[in-house]
Formats: sequence, structure tokens, C-alpha cells
Amino acid sequence: MESTDNESISTSTGSDQSTIDDGGVSGRVKSVATSVKQKASTIPAMLADGLEAGAEALRQRRPSPNATTPGTSVAVASDSSIDAVTDTLATGMQSSAEWLRDADLDKLKSGVEKQVKEHPARSLLVALGAGYLIGKILRR
Repeated sequence: MESTDNESISTSTGSDQSTIDDGGVSGRVKSVATSVKQKASTIPAMLADGLEAGAEALRQRRPSPNATTPGTSVAVASDSSIDAVTDTLATGMQSSAEWLRDADLDKLKSGVEKQVKEHPARSLLVALGAGYLIGKILRR
């Protein structure tokens, strides 16, 4: 009689466990992971759009060469160095946006992983340096 009770207990325990695994936590985790992947895949496009909009705004805000500030005799707008810096910045933003759109993130990830495996000390120093600079920037 004891063997029958043990068999019924083990059978019910197995069915309860399969019920929990089928639709419970693992299903929710998979659904959250899928939604995170979908949102993460749109980030490069959003960044590229922002960079292109910023580049366009810089190009549109460039003052006309004949404009002068009232009350001054020097035309700041006609300063060629300001125009050159603005144009260089806008061009850099535009090329960064194009790179983000064309970049294969999986290939980029594998390239970074390869660099870290081949040169761990250099990778650590670069990461520390970047963290230090970002910390200095954010502290201001």
C-alpha cells in the first residue's frame, strides 16, 4: 500500500512542475527578452535620425555672410573659421549617422570580442580611460 501512495505523490508532483514550466516564468522571460531585443534594434536608427537632424540644424543655423550684429562693426557671421568648424561638425554628424545605419552590429560585437580576447590589457586600459573621461564630463 505504501508503494501506491508514493507513486501517486510522484506523479502529481511531476504534473505540477510541468504546468509551472509551460506557461509561467520561462514564457514571461522569453517575451520580455523579445521585446527588449526589438527595442534595442531600433536604437541605432533613432541615434542616426538624431544625428542627421542635428547636422541639418547646424547647416540651417549658419548665418548668411552679409548678416551683422546690430551695434558692431565686425561681422561675426562672416568669420570663415566659425563656418569651417560648423561645417566640419555637421559633416561629422552626418557621416556618423550613415555609419550607424550601415553598421552590422553583430559584426561589430564580434570584432570587439576578438580585440578583448587578443589584447585584454589594452582593452582594460581603454575601458578605464573612457570611464574616467565620461566620469569627468558627467561631473561638470
